[in-house]
Amino acid sequence: MAWLKDKKLRPALWTLGILLFVALSKDILSNGRPLYCKIRGEHFFPGLRSIWKDASLPYRHPVLDSIQQRFLWRQFDYDIAVFAPVPFSAGELPMSPDTTILQAPPGSIHPSHTARKFRHWLGTDVTGYDVAAGLVSGARIAVMTGAMAMGLAFGLGLVLGAIAGFWGDDRFRTARGQLWFVLIGIPLAWFYAQTFPAYTFSKPNWLYSLGIFAVVIALFGGLGRLLQRIPFFSHQVVVPADLIIMRMAEVFTSIPGLLAIIAFAAMLRGQTQTIWAMIALIGLFSWPGVALFVRAELLRVRALDYVTAARGIGLPEWQILFRHALPNALRPAYTIFAFGVASAILLEASLSFLGYGDQNLHGASWGSLLRNARESPHLWWISLPPGLAICLTILALHSIGEALSERR
Repeated sequence: MAWLKDKKLRPALWTLGILLFVALSKDILSNGRPLYCKIRGEHFFPGLRSIWKDASLPYRHPVLDSIQQRFLWRQFDYDIAVFAPVPFSAGELPMSPDTTILQAPPGSIHPSHTARKFRHWLGTDVTGYDVAAGLVSGARIAVMTGAMAMGLAFGLGLVLGAIAGFWGDDRFRTARGQLWFVLIGIPLAWFYAQTFPAYTFSKPNWLYSLGIFAVVIALFGGLGRLLQRIPFFSHQVVVPADLIIMRMAEVFTSIPGLLAIIAFAAMLRGQTQTIWAMIALIGLFSWPGVALFVRAELLRVRALDYVTAARGIGLPEWQILFRHALPNALRPAYTIFAFGVASAILLEASLSFLGYGDQNLHGASWGSLLRNARESPHLWWISLPPGLAICLTILALHSIGEALSERR
């Protein structure tokens, strides 16, 4: 890890460190509710509740519930109140007069607020959303999207690339019955994943569909294993894994990722168009890069002497792959991971900017802030902060990716 001490990387590491701190501390740095308040001798933490509960849920205490319904968090006469540095929540709708300042310049204070702490540090956009609050929330969305989407892509690419590179077209064998039943189960799993949730759950989403798809495939795979007792179904067949996986990778890489994700996002209009669906789409279209690098490394590693020796002493193929060969082929994948996180963040911002992101994150992500800035391009404080945040994050990740590639 000597590359972490490189002075040229310090700006990039500091940038990512600040980004992670802001993302993890989002509810403490930006919150429209007091982090702590004292009312008539009772102590409450309404702002911290949003960390583990939906902020829109009603409060059991009648005073807090009344404050929330009337949206008087910043106007109520508390005994003691401690607010966040940015005393506004991202995407806070103008539900009362104290949040209806439109296109306010940085440092503005609403006339109904007498305290200077209720200041819009970076101003407001055309809909009245606080830009600083959106910037803080956008940091969490960026970190979550980049890490989770690339984590999904990394997992898929690692498994598929390992299978393609280690076994090639002549070493991956499976029972005939299990292969046939899995192939039969794929269209049936797709059918049930699309139709069953709509008739069973009041609010179906892609997580239910994914779970049903996996369960049906597992059932058909288990049935195929049971039928291996019959000689015909127990016959071992060779699967051209490298050919199949590489053709799949070519199909995915030949389609522009942004256009494909926009097409799928347009199909998910409504309740299913959430940030989780966007993360899944970005991850599913980002795995080929990881798979190609892992495959190339394993083509080299599988010819080394220690792999031949492991096969000679009778170690199982899966054990040789995951315990001995794959750990020595991961270094190039780390480089792809850094670049992939940057691409995922940029893709999510692009989708939000074009209006295909999570509609519940309006004013709460960097892309949605830039989308609001289109209506008033002369208001620099709306477009500059999110644009600068995206640029600095992408540059930092690319710097780290280049440093990793130079030290392979």
